[in-house]
Amino acid sequence: MTPLESLLATKCPRCLNGVSATATSPLDERDCVVTAYSLAPKSGGDTACRVLGYPIADYNSECKDDPDFVGPINLRWNDDSESCVFDSDIHGYHGEMDSSAKIRGNGNAKIYKCSKCCHDQFRVAVQFDYWDVCDDLLEDEPEMPVEDYFCNVIIAGACTKCG
Repeated sequence: MTPLESLLATKCPRCLNGVSATATSPLDERDCVVTAYSLAPKSGGDTACRVLGYPIADYNSECKDDPDFVGPINLRWNDDSESCVFDSDIHGYHGEMDSSAKIRGNGNAKIYKCSKCCHDQFRVAVQFDYWDVCDDLLEDEPEMPVEDYFCNVIIAGACTKCG
C-alpha cells in the first residue's frame, strides 16, 4: 500500500463532514488511487435521500439528453436535513486551488429523478479519484490535507423503487 493509499484509508475528504461515510468498493475502475463511500445522514437512520443539483443540460446544450447533474450537490435526507457533499468552488483539487469548475449550477437546485421510474429516493455512494500529484503533495507537504485534493468525484445512486 502506498503512503497515499494508507492516508486515504484513514481520512475522508472534508466535503463528507456533514454525512456518515462508510468505506465501500469503488464505483468505477480507474487508473489512479480511488476511495469510495456509502453515505448516510450524520444523525443515523434511513439512508434514502433525494439528490439535489443542476442538470448539465441546463448549462450545455450539447448535453440535452444527458441525465447527469453538476454541483453543488446536496443530499436531502428523509428527516429533512440537508448536506452538501460536493461544491466545485471549495471541494476537490481545483476548489482547493481556487480554480472552480467551468460549469457550476446556480439558482434553485432540482431534485434528481430516476431515469427508469421517475422516483426521487436513492441510496447514495461517492467515489473520489486522486492524481499522482497527490503523492507529491503528501511527500512535500505532509501536513496538507491531501484527502481534500481529489481530481474527480462520482456520485451515484441506486433508486429505492427500481434499484
